[in-house]
Formats: sequence, C-alpha cells, structure tokens
Amino acid sequence: MFYRIMIILIVLMLIMPVTFAKTILYVPFDDRPVSLDYAMNTVKAAKIDILTPPVEYLASRNKSGDAEKLWQWVNQNANRADALVLSADALIYGGLVDSRTHDWNQIVLEWSLRRFKTLHETNPNVPIYLFSTVMRSPSASAGGVEPLYYERYGPYIFQLTALQDKAEVKGITSDEKKIMQTAKDNIPPEYLADWLDRRDKNFQINTKLIDLTKQGIFKYLVLGRDDTSPFSQTHKEGRALMKLAKGLSPDQFSSFPGADQLGMILLARAYNHILAQTPAVEVRYMIGSGAATIPSYEDQSIGDTIADHIVAAGGVVSDGSKAPDLILAINTPLNGHTAEAGMIENIVYVTDVMHHFVNAIGKEIKAGHSVAIADIAFANGADNSLMREMHELDLLDKVSAYSGWNTASNTLGYAIGQGMMSKTMDEAGRKQLLTARYLDDWAYQANIRGKLYQEFVYPQRGSEEDIALMEPGLTAQLKKEMQLFATKYIWFSPDEIEVSFPWNRMFEIKAELK
Repeated sequence: MFYRIMIILIVLMLIMPVTFAKTILYVPFDDRPVSLDYAMNTVKAAKIDILTPPVEYLASRNKSGDAEKLWQWVNQNANRADALVLSADALIYGGLVDSRTHDWNQIVLEWSLRRFKTLHETNPNVPIYLFSTVMRSPSASAGGVEPLYYERYGPYIFQLTALQDKAEVKGITSDEKKIMQTAKDNIPPEYLADWLDRRDKNFQINTKLIDLTKQGIFKYLVLGRDDTSPFSQTHKEGRALMKLAKGLSPDQFSSFPGADQLGMILLARAYNHILAQTPAVEVRYMIGSGAATIPSYEDQSIGDTIADHIVAAGGVVSDGSKAPDLILAINTPLNGHTAEAGMIENIVYVTDVMHHFVNAIGKEIKAGHSVAIADIAFANGADNSLMREMHELDLLDKVSAYSGWNTASNTLGYAIGQGMMSKTMDEAGRKQLLTARYLDDWAYQANIRGKLYQEFVYPQRGSEEDIALMEPGLTAQLKKEMQLFATKYIWFSPDEIEVSFPWNRMFEIKAELK
C-alpha cells in the first residue's frame, strides 16, 4: 500500500504544473516600456514573481531618476529576492539618459559604487546580475537625450572621434586626417571637453565595475556598447574595457552592442539560474549575408553578437549533438545592409527564399520545437515580407517569441530572453507577449508611424521629438490604425488594445491589452 501511494504521488508531481515561488528584484534603466513594462510582463508570464521600484523613482522623459531612493528601495527589498537584476546607470547616474547628461563629480559617483559592495555583504546568498553601458556616440541626436550642444555639433564630434579610433586600429589616409582636423575645428573646445569628461567618468565607473566583478561582488556583469559603429568613441572605449576584463570568464562577464535589451538578457540569466538549467540554442539564418551582417548602430558581426547574447542569457550555442531547447531563427538582409523599416525598401515582396525560411519555421513548430524569431533585416521595425508570410502560413501565434524593434541587438535580447522564458509560460501569456511585439514592431514601427508622420504630424508642422500638444488626437488616430491592423492580423479583439506615447515622442509607443 505504501509503495502504491508513493507511485501515485510521484505521478501527480510529474503531471502537475510546476510552481517556483521564486522572486527576481529588477531595477531598469528608466520607465520606458522596453525597460520596464515589457520586461516585467515577460517575467510574470514565465511564472516568476518580480519586484520593481515605485515608478516615480525611475527616470522618465522629463525627469531624472532618483538614485538615492532607488538604493533605499533595493536595500529594503533585496532580502525578499532570489536574484537581483540591476541597472548600474539607474543606481549611479539616475538612468540611461542621465548617464549622458549628468553633472555628478567622480567622488559622488564612486560613493554609489561602494554601495554595491555593501549590498553584496548584506545579502551574500543573493546573486547580483548587473548591466551597465559604455556611453554611446551617435552620429546625430535630437530630443534632449544628449547634452543640448550635441544636436548641432554631434556630427562633428562623431566624425572626429570615429577617425581617431580608426587611426588607432588600422590607420587613416591623408584626406581623412584633413577631415578629422576640419571636424575638430568646427567643435567649440568647451563642448568637446565637456563630452569627453563625462565619457571619462563613465569609463572609470565601468573599470571599477569590472574590478568588483573580479572580487566576486557581481555574479555577472554585462557592458552594453550603446549606439555604436565599427569605428567610434564607444568602440574605442569598449576595446579598452575588454582588455581590462581579461581574466574574467564568459560565466562572469560579457560586452556587446546595444543597451535597451540588457535588462531582458539578465532577467533570462536569472530565470535560468533559478531553474538550474543551461538551455541550448540552435541558430538558423535566412539565406544571404547571415552571420557576417554588421547591422546599423553596431560595431561587430551579428554572428558574434548572437553568441554573446546567448551566453549572457545563461545558455549555450547548440553544437548539434542533441535536440536544442530553442531554435533562434534570424531574419537577416540578403545584402548585409539593415535599412530603416520605414523606408520604401520594406514593401511586401515574398521571395522563394523568404517562403523557404518561414516554411522551415513552420515545420519545426509542427515537430514540437520551440522557435524564437529575431527579425533584424531592417532597423527600427519588422520586415513586412516576413510578417505577411508568417500570417499566410498561420504561424503568428505559434512561435515562442518574436522581436523586430530598434537595433539588431535590442531585437536579439528580446527574442532570446522571451524565447528562453517561454518554457514556463502558458499559451495565454505567450500570446499576450507576441501581441505586444506585433503591435509595436510590425504595426507601429514598420507601418503606422510613417503614416502618422504624413497624415498628422507634418501637416500640423509638429515635432516628432515632442508631440505633447498633438498627443490626444494623435493617440486616437494611432488606436484607430492599430485596431484596423488587429482586425486583419491579430487574434485578440481590437477593442482590447490600449496604446499610448509614454515619452511624448514618435520614437516609441506602449502597446498592451486591457
């Protein structure tokens, strides 16, 4: 009788849903949906509890983050968590934009650094997964996310420092030396000094974060090279930091392009740690440039970046010796050039190559395999041809994860993170996450945003960087367009869709279901 009861109990344990009763404490860069809501919803869908700070402590479009209150909140709640996933930019500068615009002196910044050591000493059994950024060096910028002078002098600053980096790596021609000098002559010295001084503070902070990782304070550190390119100041500093990180293993440290996906990647790593698993990910490319693609806003080939992301998320790249836990399907451009999703090139034209790629995804799903799609053929939005073919083959709601937003690395982080965490999601949760991505990346970024520019913003002579005065009418029009889109492509009722412009700019929206 005893053995019969034991057998029954074992069978019940095998067939009952697994519950984890585990908690991750998470401090994001700021309150943007990609930093906070979308990441938080992913963890919840994966059946893990998540603690996040009061939103008023986080940086927003018109408000710096409160690093002091964030630290107080972390210290008060760390003992409730099984893992801490923390943004260094939020806890040191206040937020991601604050890291580029602050006026803190080095003494104040290093005071925050000491707090990480105290946090670890107070909670020695709670692993800390930290993400930080190597300050970006964009070719241009607007909207107050850089010092104000960068809107005018940013292109010269980028050109100067990109050529300085190139000179160190491979040398420059006499013509390039003249271009470099002209760029320098066009930049007021005080602005260049201010920009480089803030960068130096960022570099010193990241250097000390590497040291703390070597001391065992952090379970894992990832440095994201924000908005970079093959030759840039960000690339130059990234090279130096990688040398300083020598001796750290791939299980302790990584650095790769991108910023906004870092929270998702480390949430996935914490999730995999909680489940005591190391998922194997098999990478499959669209025919074309594939792994050799160097996407816009990045400084290395996508093949290297994918491997870096998988390892940072707590997985391994499958060697083909056994069935993978996740198939990562990468939609790369045939010619290796990642054009903008809103450009005319992003028309619907389903080639035989595209059909083969999508059909192969369908076969894997039918065979019971988990498939995540990273759609990086275009920057800042989905590939309309891919999405139309996914719709035609009835696969939109069948994949484990999809992503196609902003930079290639941003897309990869979400596809990998949500793909890994889909293991413990129910169907409803998985489909809700897919809906948010399709509405944001496909409907809005690749299609509706351009239409709103032409039909609403430009006729009113509005600014895409500040839409506050147009927002009520613009939001109503956006919702109408989203509902029309959902009627054609999405399985939820269009009436359930809620959309907003959380940072009062056209660059991003928040898409969710009621």
